[in-house]
Amino acid sequence: MRFKGIAAGVGLIMLITPLGLLLPTVTGLLYKEPLSDLFFSYLVPGAVTAAVAATFYIWGRKKASEMRPVEALVVVAISWILTAVVGALPFIIIGAIPGFVDALFESMSGFTTTGASVLTEIDGLPRSILLWRGLTQWLGGLGVVVLTVALLSTLLGGPKAGLWLMKGELPGHRNERVFPRIKDTAVILWGLYLGITLLEITILVILGLSLYDAVCHTFTTLSTGGFTPHTESIGYFSLRPTSLLIEIAFIFFMLVGSINFMLHYGLMKGEWRRYLRDPELKLYLFMVLAFVMIIAADLAFNGLYSPMNALRASAFQVTSIISTTGYATEDFGVWPSLSRFLLFAMMLVGGMTGSTAGAIKVARILIATKSLSRSIRYFARPRAHIPIRVGEVVIPERIVHGVGLFIFGYMGMFLAGTLVMTLTGLDTVTSLSAVATTMGGVGPGLNVVGPAANFASISGLGKLVLSALMWFGRLEILTCLILFFPSTYRS
Repeated sequence: MRFKGIAAGVGLIMLITPLGLLLPTVTGLLYKEPLSDLFFSYLVPGAVTAAVAATFYIWGRKKASEMRPVEALVVVAISWILTAVVGALPFIIIGAIPGFVDALFESMSGFTTTGASVLTEIDGLPRSILLWRGLTQWLGGLGVVVLTVALLSTLLGGPKAGLWLMKGELPGHRNERVFPRIKDTAVILWGLYLGITLLEITILVILGLSLYDAVCHTFTTLSTGGFTPHTESIGYFSLRPTSLLIEIAFIFFMLVGSINFMLHYGLMKGEWRRYLRDPELKLYLFMVLAFVMIIAADLAFNGLYSPMNALRASAFQVTSIISTTGYATEDFGVWPSLSRFLLFAMMLVGGMTGSTAGAIKVARILIATKSLSRSIRYFARPRAHIPIRVGEVVIPERIVHGVGLFIFGYMGMFLAGTLVMTLTGLDTVTSLSAVATTMGGVGPGLNVVGPAANFASISGLGKLVLSALMWFGRLEILTCLILFFPSTYRS
């Protein structure tokens, strides 16, 4: 393995973070925050990071001419950790989160678009740090790696490097290209991402949100991240005359963020039939509708809400959880057992492949279900050749095996993480939901880490474990595991 090439790739990706730190600096200036706070919290960490990253790139650029697949995956895994470390510095320096472990947890939660937080009182914090908090999720949505591929692909060693960098970072079991050159595909993805971002900001401003609130919430809606600049989350807007329209707008854009962006691009080109016929999309929307109706009925039957309010609360919370956004308008931790169980199940399922959502993904659930059905049919016809089809596409056996391996690994890590969290003193329900929500990139869990609370009371060891699980979940396990197998470092 060529470590200089890896250093060059990591350095190049790390150059994105200092650029991001300029936006909270400008925000702080607009809101007249102390210049010394802005200088030391954003500009100094940004300058130091830029200097170190540039040194890495210059030192190793000659070895980055043609990056191997395993080296590209190592670049992604290392870059995500270092980005989270750098992202934690503004929280510490400005005084929002004094401890490094807590700040790292918040930063990792941001860049992995998890939305789990240790902050108990959010509204009183400086506007600049809350914008930075939201920006980490927007950058992590489609990924700083994809952004790097879009802007600087030629410096990373050409199309093969770009393809493997995207495979290491972009969620899902498949990576579709809309252009022969991977750099062009990355440009299209980020152009679409930026365009939808501007659209949501515009709509939220029209609905009565301030420009600041609209930007912060857009950053964390489209990325399905869930951070908000308000302690009450989306419940902050519940007393406004347009509260219902605001919730509908959030529901729409949470769904947009959790649907395959390649489908969005096809729809823009007029391929509406492909959009409507996509098997994963049809299953995903069916699941959303089914969960909404069941939970609404459960809430109304138990007398918690009137039928219409039950439908409204259910629609928002189901979309928020299954899209792995994690916004809250209600304390669903006190909902009936059936509703809480279904919300927990949604934390494991997640959204679609090729989206900003986390967790296992609907396509994998679909393929695994068809694989199980085929296995049952083999009992009656053991010598039959039964391909697995999703729509009109025959799924290659290597993908079927890969899906099974991923789900097995995901559930194994989920159980191991739960065991470790119970050893830190948490009850079983809290441990299960904390691991499910951090691995799936959802945010709030149940009991101690429910929507009415947060992760502040978790022990330091527990926060480090959960931070690692966010990293594993966001990069879908394999990319991270490569670092722990020495055999992969052999040339």
